[in-house]
Amino acid sequence: MMGKYSSALKWALGYLGVILLFALCYLCLPKDQWGGNEGIQVFGDAFYFSVVTITSLGFGDIYPVAGTAGRFLVATEAILGILIIGFFLNDIAIRQSVRLDKEAKENEERKKRESADARLELYFRALEPVFERYLRGVYEVITPLEERKFPEDYLHHTYTFEFKDLHELYGQSLMMNNEFSEPVVSIHLRDQDVLYQELKEFVTNADLSYWPDLEEAIFHFIQSHHEFQFKQVILNNGLRPMGKDQNLKDMLSNVIKETEGEPEYKKSNLINAYVALYYFLKDNIVTVQSIYGAMEKEVTLR
Repeated sequence: MMGKYSSALKWALGYLGVILLFALCYLCLPKDQWGGNEGIQVFGDAFYFSVVTITSLGFGDIYPVAGTAGRFLVATEAILGILIIGFFLNDIAIRQSVRLDKEAKENEERKKRESADARLELYFRALEPVFERYLRGVYEVITPLEERKFPEDYLHHTYTFEFKDLHELYGQSLMMNNEFSEPVVSIHLRDQDVLYQELKEFVTNADLSYWPDLEEAIFHFIQSHHEFQFKQVILNNGLRPMGKDQNLKDMLSNVIKETEGEPEYKKSNLINAYVALYYFLKDNIVTVQSIYGAMEKEVTLR
């Protein structure tokens, strides 16, 4: 509290100091230089006269005799009193103005934050099923049919898989709300597009300046979506015949199934699209769960 008004306090102390200083000066002057009643006899008289002078009250019970040094001191003290009071009041006014301006900015910032929080929660409720559907589709792509156990919570599930686990990406979905004949990879890529559009709208309409990590994760997902250039290739390969008894997708599925360890890109290789999909999935699982986790945390803390 003292720090807030330290400058004003200095002016107040200076004002008191001037009163005491001039009281001493008045006391030191010869007594014959004062008129009215008994003039200035003791320090109490000098202090009283100094207060009356600096406040411009001028009762007239004590006054300097014409042509003496007392008049000069009285005039000087009166001017100093006016100046100090002016500086004091100006300092108080400035500090009050700064305080009110600060409070107004804080209120504006608070309302802005409340609006951003409300919009974040609104989008979180709307995006939650989109996140869940996306990760459910990922689970079907990366999990062979005989190993699918369908976790209860896709949003917090730990996804571990190898490249060879993608060999049934052209297989059918077991989800009742999906088209039975549509390959799981096709469903996933469509869900990918939906999530991309939803997040793009979210980052356009919401103020994410309060959550830079969330904003960075969303932009990473959007950029990753743009950089993935194999969507149409993967979808077309699922429809392209290879020979009389085998489709291209069957051959690719066998190659994926027989691949051990981490895959590598090879020049002019059909499998490159699926290698890209593998790393694309790994990156997006982490990104999507981090986006959901950040939004969930902020909404829960409110």
